[in-house]
Amino acid sequence: MIISLHIKNYALISDLEINFEKGFTIITGETGAGKSILLGALNLIAGQRADTSVLLNKDSKCVVEAEFDISKLDLKYFFEENDLDYNKKSIIRREISSNGKTRAFVNDTPVNLGLLKELSQHLIDIHSQHQSLEINEKNSQLAYLDVVAGQEKNVAAYKLIFDNYKLHQHKLYKSIEDEKQLRKDFDYFQFQFQEIEDLNLKSGELKDIKAELAIITHAEEIKLNLSKVSVLLAEKEDSIISQLNESKNAIGNIAKYDTELEELQKRLQSCYIELKDIGVEIENKIELINFNPERLNYLNERISIAERLMRKHQVNTEEELLLTKQRFETKIVGVDSLADEIEKLKQQIKSFEADLSKNAIKLRKQREIAIPNFEKAVTQILQQLGMPNTQFKIELNTLKQFTPSGSDEVEFLFSANKGIATAPLHKVASGGELSRIMLAIKSIIAKEKTLPSILFDEIDTGVSGDVAAKMALILKDLSLNLQVISITHLPQIASKGNQHWFVYKNNEKDVTSSHIKVLSNEERILEIAKMLSNEKTSDAAISNAKELLGFTSKKTVK
Repeated sequence: MIISLHIKNYALISDLEINFEKGFTIITGETGAGKSILLGALNLIAGQRADTSVLLNKDSKCVVEAEFDISKLDLKYFFEENDLDYNKKSIIRREISSNGKTRAFVNDTPVNLGLLKELSQHLIDIHSQHQSLEINEKNSQLAYLDVVAGQEKNVAAYKLIFDNYKLHQHKLYKSIEDEKQLRKDFDYFQFQFQEIEDLNLKSGELKDIKAELAIITHAEEIKLNLSKVSVLLAEKEDSIISQLNESKNAIGNIAKYDTELEELQKRLQSCYIELKDIGVEIENKIELINFNPERLNYLNERISIAERLMRKHQVNTEEELLLTKQRFETKIVGVDSLADEIEKLKQQIKSFEADLSKNAIKLRKQREIAIPNFEKAVTQILQQLGMPNTQFKIELNTLKQFTPSGSDEVEFLFSANKGIATAPLHKVASGGELSRIMLAIKSIIAKEKTLPSILFDEIDTGVSGDVAAKMALILKDLSLNLQVISITHLPQIASKGNQHWFVYKNNEKDVTSSHIKVLSNEERILEIAKMLSNEKTSDAAISNAKELLGFTSKKTVK
């Protein structure tokens, strides 16, 4: 239930606070005093969008804050899922800055409007003329029937399967489209892959090719210089190796006289062996190096193809080119993979359809059982509300496709006049009739489930006299199970409230502002007397007001 509402700098309200009680709360006031402003403030709490036009003082921000007792509502899971602090008494706050920015908070944690709307649906049901129109919508009608049928859990279980079904349908559609595109591009992918595949390029190969090209291109120069070195190292009389060998032998002749010379001889021996080995390698290298035009052309062509492919695919290395080939290969293989995935999805969807069909039949059976009692209950309440010839019927039709609520479609049929056949509600019911039908449905639903607090605005449109008295009793009865707040202009309804708030305007220093106060018993008598006699407070009106309130002339009014 809503505990309090604090409004600051909103429309004609400078600063106002209302503390609500359990049961039945009445709000009355003269036309234009600000009753609709209260409704607008509560709509902000419910997540409705707003702009700076609502600011009374354009230089200050607007704040609307409501405190709710949620201890009897199963909402702890909601707070945990959305990372919100859970308190049995929770506060929702909306702020509208002068620059147009708006913010919303739940227990001081910032939230977006979508989350606020979702939460507020569990806290307060604002029933306005607009909501009366919702009863014309088939989805709303089906939802009301399911509540009366007591199968909200069944609908939730079905909806879980349906959501998975739609998700897999979406996946199937996307996979089919992807497969079509892949098949259309298959030849292109195959060609691009084969072009790189035919090159048979290895990682790091271009570096080796460039090195080999340098050798072949400069083969003559390399051989010439290697030959010069080979001649110098050859074992001829004046060669480096011959002179080094003589030097080694000369030191060997005298090494026996000086141990240090033995070490020098060993070092010369090492140089001699190393130079001989180098000479052999150079001779081998000279034999291997030849100018080969065919090999040169082959390597040039290979590197040219590789560089062309790298430019084509906008890559810089062989590794990147090989990754490109791998991507094309994946797309080629993906055609077959997608075909397998599509078949798998089709089988899963068939399984979901079987489950949906089974659950939809279960839902339909419960709806068929609930319809007669629902029709009877609504008809009885409408007859009490001054519509004695009412006919209210519910038509249940089976659809060929699955919907989020099953495979049924509901149509509320209505006739207010004797001898006139029923027709779809949206075609024949007036605004006042829609309000009464909605009240009847809400009063029935309240007995089936825990509803949030309900605020009725203009529920009494087009109602007066005995019908108004009966409507008041229905609202009073409804308030036994939940908190009911009614903005009304009917004394019959106003007299049944446990708490009565009065909205009024003040004009001070050329500034109009709205205020609200809770009425004492004496003030209630006077207010209801005015409502009975169009602002005149005659003795007869006061007497009638006391009677409506249950006060006798002998009883002292406190």
